Amino acid sequence: MTKQLSRGEFTQAIPNAEDVVPNYYTGSLHNRLEGEPDDCALTDTTAPTGWKQSGRGEYDYQGSSKSRALDPHVCRLDNAAHAKTAYDQWQEKDETSPVKVPGQVGEESVFLAHTGSGGTVYGYTRSGTVIARIRAEDAGADPADAHDVLAATIKRLQQVQAG
Repeated sequence: MTKQLSRGEFTQAIPNAEDVVPNYYTGSLHNRLEGEPDDCALTDTTAPTGWKQSGRGEYDYQGSSKSRALDPHVCRLDNAAHAKTAYDQWQEKDETSPVKVPGQVGEESVFLAHTGSGGTVYGYTRSGTVIARIRAEDAGADPADAHDVLAATIKRLQQVQAG
């Protein structure tokens, strides 16, 4: 991703989770929102160097006794080097272990399962100046939903960029 997108284009490129994986519906924060600078940073820090825009979603799982949710955040930075730095710093490394997925998303991606209760999965990807993160709560360490939503997000951003 290299093209400058409007905030509206950028936010609309975040897919509705129910269009990607079954049984998810719009969460309490609505389905897509313009993001804030700190959405693209580590917890409790300010926006990363080069931050330009962000968008996010929130989706809850219907049909389970567990409180499952998908929480994607997508950020665009001013150049690929800043995106790479933010991508490397963004990843949740405490109490996580890598999870294998069927294919890479974007130029680079990693999926991590939290070793605590519930098996929350974190997925991260970078493509050019765009980084994306998703938290799949109570996923039982299964990265499928996180992978599918990140892959759909990158594909939609590429489509918007292509016009």
